[in-house]
Amino acid sequence: MINTTENHTVGLTLQNSFGVIAEQDGVEIEINIRQSKEDYASFEFYDTETGGDEWYAEGGLWFEGKELVDYDGVFELPTEVISILEKGGYNCEHAK
Repeated sequence: MINTTENHTVGLTLQNSFGVIAEQDGVEIEINIRQSKEDYASFEFYDTETGGDEWYAEGGLWFEGKELVDYDGVFELPTEVISILEKGGYNCEHAK
């Protein structure tokens, strides 16, 4: 089970089917991952400067054992979330 909080400084891009809406480099984000069941965890991240008013995302993570088999909430799972999961011993090849 993984329950952790980490801070990272990243570049972020917000886009939809019409294209890029916003981009910003050097954004400090807090990432929270909470695993409530063996096969499910949730994640959220938000910018620490505005408490998530400018940048916020959340989603679900599904596992079979220690393998990440699915996720939702974002188009591409952030590499920082993948890194945290891999440090916890999870195989995240599905999300790369």
